[in-house]
Amino acid sequence: MIKEMYLETPFDFSKHSTIGCGGKAKQAYYPQSEEDLCFLLGQLSERPFVLGNMSNVLPMDEDTEKTVLCTKKMTDIRREGDCIFVQAGVTSGRLMRYLQSVGLGGVEFLAGIPCTMGGILFMNGGAGGIYISDWVESVRIYREGKLVELSRAECGYSYKESVFMHTKDVILGARLRLKHSTPQAVKEETRRFLAKRAHLPKGKSMGCVFQNPQGYTAGALIEAAGLKGLRIGGATVSTQHANFIINDQNATARDIRSLIARIKDEVWQRHGVVLEEEIRYL
Repeated sequence: MIKEMYLETPFDFSKHSTIGCGGKAKQAYYPQSEEDLCFLLGQLSERPFVLGNMSNVLPMDEDTEKTVLCTKKMTDIRREGDCIFVQAGVTSGRLMRYLQSVGLGGVEFLAGIPCTMGGILFMNGGAGGIYISDWVESVRIYREGKLVELSRAECGYSYKESVFMHTKDVILGARLRLKHSTPQAVKEETRRFLAKRAHLPKGKSMGCVFQNPQGYTAGALIEAAGLKGLRIGGATVSTQHANFIINDQNATARDIRSLIARIKDEVWQRHGVVLEEEIRYL
């Protein structure tokens, strides 16, 4: 069975991550169902990297012998009354198209975010003060060889935080309880959020690098520290939005890590505020 799944060898992180850097993994499998994913997790002797769109991830420069399990082909969505069940590999674009077709709304804030649902559920992603946890009914996971259904309360959600960040659980999908709407209303709300994101920096990035400290916005702190345009190697702090780091000159992961460390140090020195990353390091 494992040989019949789509296999990519090697897997080049620089071609798959939105930041556009990193070395190579030995191989990547693309399961198409939760059965496939669970089978792979049970077969592999070493814990793999389980990845989706890699839009909030900084890879390492070095090559690795580890296997990648990429959820991008796990794209099923099904309706269950007022809820929908979405698999981990469903993108925001696919989800918006589905919601428009059935007239269910609530999560249009995801429009334009280059994510898969697994990543959004993992980090409790959101926009405009709305988070995916506001709509989660339950999350389905693989835990130590078993399929487990967690209620929203059991997911430990808070600002950019979940229990999944501290366990070895693998997210398979989630049940979202949405609100009744109309296809036209969902379409208009989707357009509204897309328009709000239109001003964000273009180019290779990981989106916002830092969480907003309580009472502050990370971008404003970085800008006030005079760091817009700061460059280390091929990476630079965006001149449009200071919480974005852009890879515009073939940056290495080391360049980006060094720039992150410099930003944190400068903001601490200038403002006495500790910035914490919302990106994840491989």
